[in-house]
Amino acid sequence: MTQTSTLLLTELFGTALLIVLGNGIVANIVLKGTKGNNAGWLSICFGWGFAVTVAALISSAFLGGKGWLNPAVMLGASIADWKGTWGFVDSSTGAQVGLFFGVLVIQFIGAALGQIIVDLLYYKHIQMTLGSKEEFATANVLGMHSTGATTKSIAANFGMEFVGTFILIFAILAIPRFSALNGNIIGGLGPVIVGIVVISIGLSLGGTTGYAINPARDLGPRIVHALMPTRGKGKSDWEYAWIPVAAPLSAAIVSGLIWLAI
Repeated sequence: MTQTSTLLLTELFGTALLIVLGNGIVANIVLKGTKGNNAGWLSICFGWGFAVTVAALISSAFLGGKGWLNPAVMLGASIADWKGTWGFVDSSTGAQVGLFFGVLVIQFIGAALGQIIVDLLYYKHIQMTLGSKEEFATANVLGMHSTGATTKSIAANFGMEFVGTFILIFAILAIPRFSALNGNIIGGLGPVIVGIVVISIGLSLGGTTGYAINPARDLGPRIVHALMPTRGKGKSDWEYAWIPVAAPLSAAIVSGLIWLAI
């Protein structure tokens, strides 16, 4: 198997696994009748951090695998180090640009596949939740798919997603540099550290938007929600959907350019 094939497959599988574990913890907490029902925000933050660690660890364990699992991380890393360790975009090779967009599409597909698995595993609890007719039933079902703001404000919501993603990308870019300056002290603990960063972002910044900080993580499952043939599921909140896509990608460009400059 070529490194390109490995990259595509690991991004597909890794992003799907990220959603299975990440949105799986959300489903376990917000859906009616589960053993984790009402476990709270702390469980979601730690669950998502562990999901990132496991998915990144597995998907980067193969020759050619990068463990990006996030279009914003891939974009920021490619800008920051476009001919080095992280990036693979070579301005003189159109095929490399094509590969970039190929991986981008694969990440969205992987996120959608992961969400389909979550929906199948929690199908009865989705039905129980919607059948309860409780006030937040449809919101909880959408919440196990995609993010949403507690208070709708374009500036505030965009800013929160931008800052959270900026911190994530800068932390990821800092890992190899910190390790090199300190005798490779980090070694293979990169995925664990990224998971800790995700937990930190969630605990500190995630309370207003649900901290998507990953366009694929939000848009792929939102599309699945929109297509889900379930009566009474509610709307998919497309009016908000552009923010968890545009804000992380904007943060990726800014963080990548700043890192490249320094």
